[in-house]
Amino acid sequence: MVKRKLWTAAVFLFIISDGITSQVRGALLPSIKESFTVSDTLLGLVAPAGTLGYLFAAVAVGFAASQLDTRRFLLIGAGGTALFLALLSQVPTYALLLVFLLGQSLTIGVFRGLDRALLSTLYPKNRGRLFNIYALMWAIGATTGPLLVNQVLKSGNWRVTFLLLAAGFLPAFVLITQLELPSNLDKGESFSLAELRQLLQNPAIVGMAVALLLSGGIEGGFFTWLPYYANQYFPRATANVVLSGFLVAYIPGRFVYSQLSGRVEPLTLLLTLALAAIPVLGYVFFISDGRGMILGVFLVGFFVSGFFPTLSAFGIDAVPHHSGPVNAIAISANFLGLSVVPVIMGIVSDQSTITTAMRLLIVSMAVLALVIVASKVAIDRQTPTATVAD
Repeated sequence: MVKRKLWTAAVFLFIISDGITSQVRGALLPSIKESFTVSDTLLGLVAPAGTLGYLFAAVAVGFAASQLDTRRFLLIGAGGTALFLALLSQVPTYALLLVFLLGQSLTIGVFRGLDRALLSTLYPKNRGRLFNIYALMWAIGATTGPLLVNQVLKSGNWRVTFLLLAAGFLPAFVLITQLELPSNLDKGESFSLAELRQLLQNPAIVGMAVALLLSGGIEGGFFTWLPYYANQYFPRATANVVLSGFLVAYIPGRFVYSQLSGRVEPLTLLLTLALAAIPVLGYVFFISDGRGMILGVFLVGFFVSGFFPTLSAFGIDAVPHHSGPVNAIAISANFLGLSVVPVIMGIVSDQSTITTAMRLLIVSMAVLALVIVASKVAIDRQTPTATVAD
């Protein structure tokens, strides 16, 4: 029991730092643009650089999870992340900044490809609740990210942000060096690529993946471009606080969804959140231009916060004996959205305006609602026998 709690603490320490790291990029975009003199289109590459390595590593590690030394790879993930963040604090060119962001995302992906699968086997009866608490830890860190940037910019160079982030990953690294995995840890069944086709024929997994692609794109749009958009209406420091307002809503949101887990059918909950978010997004990007925007952004954050943890737990509950591969599919879908959508928005912003780019997120939310409905219909059509066989 003590060992399980210590491993949980190590994972939560890492995920809090990961949350902070993921949210400084958007807040630093103006500083990066000023330092390296790049266009909005090139600036949009910060998002995929910070996520594509994560995507590759998390998928590769997730599919091989049952064959890997979990502790060793978690150490590589935590230590490597600290190293690349330290290098980012000294980067001399925009090209190298993208390279080091890619390396940092790669090492985070190594850790994240294993952490939820580890928690899944440590807490097999409470996945939905634990995954929401795990996501709550990320949200606490993420909320801190833009505020950290504001404090750094008041007293020093924006590069100092990355040195502070590097130090933030060291406690998790040190704790893991002192721990051994529980002897009875179930790492799941071995998984071959030949089984991937069968897994992707399961409508629960397909629905999870497509929904996470869309919800990840919505999150990526807010994470990367919200401060830039809000800077039209507020001073820069206040614009960063608007992003924190979006992220702080994840904290009560994920607490509420952790309590609802097991009490409300997941797809019903997610459809409710998507439908509720659409009119609020319309208000934020068509009507509001001041304090109303802050309230609207908070409400959107509250709704959006439920998608990733609830969908990923839903997928693993559908195929619990392949938690590692399902986790890899969930991560890859989510972060493909996080990576691609901000780039598209950067191009639209260059060709039109940032306001037009942000309005694309309303369309994404509407499509997400349709995907959830289609998934629910497809799953309901399955016979109980077929569901168990999958």
